[in-house]
Amino acid sequence: MEICVLHTGWKSEEGKERWCGYALLERRANGKIEYAIRCFWEGGDGSIRCWIHPHLASNCSAAYAVLYRLACAKASPLHVEDILNDMGL
Repeated sequence: MEICVLHTGWKSEEGKERWCGYALLERRANGKIEYAIRCFWEGGDGSIRCWIHPHLASNCSAAYAVLYRLACAKASPLHVEDILNDMGL
């Protein structure tokens, strides 16, 4: 289930505007709640879904904080998984 979506934009080195979305997803299974982030380029030319390590996202507020950090850092879909892995160590 999608909980919320944040958007951020910036100009590329070529001067083009780029918009990226960050969706917080929640999944309930076997009595546990897990969170994931779907990062995507507006316009549909790339999307990735990454599960957030439970250490970083023990509840919805903590998961949202991770989502917010990624959006503020303007992380691209290509780098979200690496950033989440670095944060989880």
